[in-house]
Amino acid sequence: MRNILFGLIVLIMIIGCSASDNQSNKTEEITSPPPPAKVPGDLKTEKELSAQETKDKGRLVKIQMLDAGETYLYEPANLTFKVGEKITFKITSEAEFHTFTIDELDIYETADAGESYEFTITFETAGTYRLYCVPHETLGMIGEVTVQ
Repeated sequence: MRNILFGLIVLIMIIGCSASDNQSNKTEEITSPPPPAKVPGDLKTEKELSAQETKDKGRLVKIQMLDAGETYLYEPANLTFKVGEKITFKITSEAEFHTFTIDELDIYETADAGESYEFTITFETAGTYRLYCVPHETLGMIGEVTVQ
């Protein structure tokens, strides 16, 4: 009887240990995400992604919209581009609301005080276009965009 009792205890311990091992394995399978798949030639570095973004957006041109004191101006105020050139403008307003307006090209972009805004255009027609800020045009906030 003693041997049977000892055998049952050993058997219960073996079953108990193997059952807890299976449960911990199942928990690991459920909680562990699979490793990400790697596709050769599909991974890009940050530098490559940045280059692709630059290619998609074209050349970056930064325009400061200045309003210190009584002087209102674009910096730079005169810009020259080529027909077909894709440009991303980053307009930055110093301390007041400003616009970047070119009527002939249907461009009317704005930047609130102290903020920047980006927009991308492709110049399709050669010409010289008047650039102005709607609220500050009469105060001299004008410029010129030439497309060759």
